[in-house]
Amino acid sequence: MNSSGVLYGQKLAHPALMRIGLSVVGIMSTVQQDLGLSDEQLGKLRLFNRFLISYNDFKQADEIASLLLVGDFYRNYPRENRLLVIALNMAAVVAYSRPFLNSGSDLAHSRLPARVLRSLNAEEIALHETVLEDRNTMMAHSDADANVAIPLVMETDRGLMVIPKNASPYATPLLPKAMQLLSVMALKLQEHCFALRQEMEPEVISFLPRIQAEMPDDA
Repeated sequence: MNSSGVLYGQKLAHPALMRIGLSVVGIMSTVQQDLGLSDEQLGKLRLFNRFLISYNDFKQADEIASLLLVGDFYRNYPRENRLLVIALNMAAVVAYSRPFLNSGSDLAHSRLPARVLRSLNAEEIALHETVLEDRNTMMAHSDADANVAIPLVMETDRGLMVIPKNASPYATPLLPKAMQLLSVMALKLQEHCFALRQEMEPEVISFLPRIQAEMPDDA
């Protein structure tokens, strides 16, 4: 087992894919041929999968944001729960951002289509843009500009002293009001992805892999 299997548990193929002889490794090279999909059908499958995956991403973002708020972890911050608030803030931002960033996936579109943002109002769009910028510059990457990385030199009686200038912006979480709005946005987009899934199901159900329902032994 490779290192990722040791750390996270072995990844298994979907049962339906196993039944038709598809493996997780190199799946894209055979899925269109094995399922007999046209280019148009494959495109629909990839978009449908993106809606399914994004639904879970938004669900996770809403759950994490709600945990922060309902658990009252902001109370007495930063004297109390400082690291917990920072960690949960980062987790909520990263989960919310996933559907809008290129994933490099073969079986799903790389990101949600921009039209899903039409369900957000102006205030929500502003927070959406802030959250994605924070994710890209301060959380997933150590952006030098965001971290104000130019050090300063302080003159002291003992000589010159270099002072690293790092504002650690990742350690400045969203305020409770903004986190509440992020939760609302995540739930709204989660429901929108579910509606889009329902809208697309009639278009993809005819060529998705089929499995038989298995009755429990005590039935």
